[in-house]
Amino acid sequence: MKNGQLTFLAFLAATSLFVCRPSLSARSGVDLAAAEAAVRKSDADWAAAASTASVDAWMAFYAADAIVLLPDDQLASGKELLRHIVTRLLALPHLSVAWRPINVEVARSGDLALLIGAYELSFGDSRGTPVSDRGRRLEIWRKQVDGTWKCIVDTWNLDKPIAAAAAPPASALGTSPTPGSAAALAAPPPPARVVATKYGDMPTDYEDVIRKYFLEHLKYPESVQYRDVTTPAQGYTTAVTGTFLMKETREYGWKVKATINAKNSHDSYVGFKTYTFLFRGEKIVDARLPLPGDEMN
Repeated sequence: MKNGQLTFLAFLAATSLFVCRPSLSARSGVDLAAAEAAVRKSDADWAAAASTASVDAWMAFYAADAIVLLPDDQLASGKELLRHIVTRLLALPHLSVAWRPINVEVARSGDLALLIGAYELSFGDSRGTPVSDRGRRLEIWRKQVDGTWKCIVDTWNLDKPIAAAAAPPASALGTSPTPGSAAALAAPPPPARVVATKYGDMPTDYEDVIRKYFLEHLKYPESVQYRDVTTPAQGYTTAVTGTFLMKETREYGWKVKATINAKNSHDSYVGFKTYTFLFRGEKIVDARLPLPGDEMN
């Protein structure tokens, strides 16, 4: 059975607990708002721990029976295998990983929570070429007997395959194709041709439009430091709506990434971050921002 099918089955099993379990909050006085806040804090602490590249710090957020699907990796469970795949991820050169919650739903019993989040991932492949992507995470959390929350399901879904941006992901993650397999014998096929009108007109004044965007949205636009603005490339952004019956929609256009540094309300620079803009013609139709550092209005 494929990883995607296993993940989907795990998702269905977990969501059935949210839908079918009887409400206990009225009888037991469960504070669902406090439970949601606790899950959000645990997830934020996990994101902070991820920046340290400590395997132990990462593993501390998994329950003993956790099921995990890291980006472009195998579905895994069991302490030893989980530690192996987490170690492999955190050992990637120039790794940067961050995420934020989009929605949190707590079961009426107050002991399970579903978190849907967005993440950004970047690293250097085996040739030193920068690889970056973003996607969504499905996390299911369970309250422990000591009152803490642990993640029991953790699945990462890329907006697009990393292989489209760089070398084959298997080699980047420390594995290799099976000898004699199609992946080992042939390069990936080129992407299907899509007519240009699907993406709209390519922008020409995109740098001026982006500078105007930052002038309007940064708290201290005069402090902005530009490191890089990429040339437009055809692409798309995705949005997910719904809680359990999720639906994904795509917005097509021309992607431009701008890497800048700016001051926050504490008069401190937040460090260089990459903002992704989707253009159709000279208009920004979508903006994907990195994790906030209090630099935006």
